Amino acid sequence: MNKFVIIFGVVISFMVMKKKDVFAKPDKLLSYQSVYEITLDKQRDIKNTFGQPYIKDANGELLIDWFDDCSAWVSNQRMYISFINSSGIGTISDINYSLNENYENLEMNFALQVKENNIVVEQFRGSGKKKKNVTINLLSPTEKSMVFPKDTLFPHEHLKSLIAKLGKKTGIYSNKVYEGTIPNNYMNISTFFNNNSIIEDLPTLPKEVINKFWKIRMAYYKEDNQTPEMELTANINKQGVVSFFKYDYPEYTIIARLKKLQISRNICK
Repeated sequence: MNKFVIIFGVVISFMVMKKKDVFAKPDKLLSYQSVYEITLDKQRDIKNTFGQPYIKDANGELLIDWFDDCSAWVSNQRMYISFINSSGIGTISDINYSLNENYENLEMNFALQVKENNIVVEQFRGSGKKKKNVTINLLSPTEKSMVFPKDTLFPHEHLKSLIAKLGKKTGIYSNKVYEGTIPNNYMNISTFFNNNSIIEDLPTLPKEVINKFWKIRMAYYKEDNQTPEMELTANINKQGVVSFFKYDYPEYTIIARLKKLQISRNICK
C-alpha cells in the first residue's frame, strides 16, 4: 500500500460532520474547493541511509472538492506529487480518492486509485455499513467482505469527536477508524490536544471561514501495530477547515499549506 493514501483519510476525517450538528451550531461545516501546496520539509535532518538513495526534493498539490449533496457529505480529492531522490531519479505519484458518507454515519462508499509514473499500481472500490458490527465490502479489484469491531468509527464520527474537544480538552485520545485508504485494515489513531489556538496569516481566506485554529498531533497505527505508519500535525478550526498539514514519515517529512479556498454554493437550503 502506498503510504500517501493515508493522507486522504486524514483530510476527510477533518471535514465531515452530521448535518444535525452543523445546523445546531454557528460554526457550521462549509462546502468548498481548496488547493494545498506540497513541499518537502528540508529542515528535517536526514538519517544515515547507509548508501541507499533518500528523498532530496518533493513538490506538488492536494486538490479537494468537498460538498453537501443533501443526503451525505461527498469528497473528491487528488494529490499530485513529484519526488526526486539523491541519485537524481524522479517519481510522480498521482492519487485520487472519493468518499460519500451519509448524515447518519451508518453507510459509506469509497474509491481509490494510485498511479506511479502514470501507471496504475493500486485501485480499490468498496462500501461500509454499521449495524451490530462494522461490515466492509470491497467490490474491486476482487470481492471481499470484512467485519471490524463495533467501536470502529467512520470519518464522520471521528471528526465529530475531534471538533468537540477543540479548545476544551487536553491529553491523548485514541479511536479505531476505517477510512478505506488502506482497504484491508482499520487504523488506530491517537490524537494529542492542547488548548492553544492560533490566528493564521492567510490574506486570501474567505470571510466565511473562522480564523481561529488549533494545532493537533495524530499518530496512525495499522490495527494493533506498535509503530505508527505516519504522524501528522495539523491546524484545524471548528468548521473542519485545515490550514496546514505536516506529515512525518520514517524517512522524510512533507508539508501541505493552504494556498486557495473557494466557498461553494449551498444547494441544500
